[in-house]
Amino acid sequence: MIVARGELPSTEKKLRLAGANHVVSPASISGQRMANLITHPNMVEFLDQSDERARLNELLAQIDVQVDELTIPDHSPLVGRTIGELEVRGKGTFIVVALRRKDGEIITHPGYATLLIRGDTVIVLGHHGDLPQFTQMLQVKDQRWYRGTKV
Repeated sequence: MIVARGELPSTEKKLRLAGANHVVSPASISGQRMANLITHPNMVEFLDQSDERARLNELLAQIDVQVDELTIPDHSPLVGRTIGELEVRGKGTFIVVALRRKDGEIITHPGYATLLIRGDTVIVLGHHGDLPQFTQMLQVKDQRWYRGTKV
């Protein structure tokens, strides 16, 4: 196993041609980490709880699986529903691994009967791209129209 460090994205191809199995770019990793801190702060905090979880996230990325988060807004049809109902609505595209309450409490492996409340952030594990499709489906189903008027 040969692991190489590349400072520029253009060096990855050269390092692989030279025999490297993996190329690590510190600048790329740092940039990705900063972007995740901005876009998914709860997920980063959950994964930062231990080095093992960070390693797990790296391994999952290699098989196109990721940890993502879904914030429950005030008007969401998920308010008052359970974790179990959320997973059923997801039709197997993800599983809930943690729940961050609005007050900051993190519940690891919440039970199926755990109720979702406004401001909760659900941390899920699923294939890349499944969660955006799921949230879009929720928004479409939530918008009910009757004779040109939203009901």
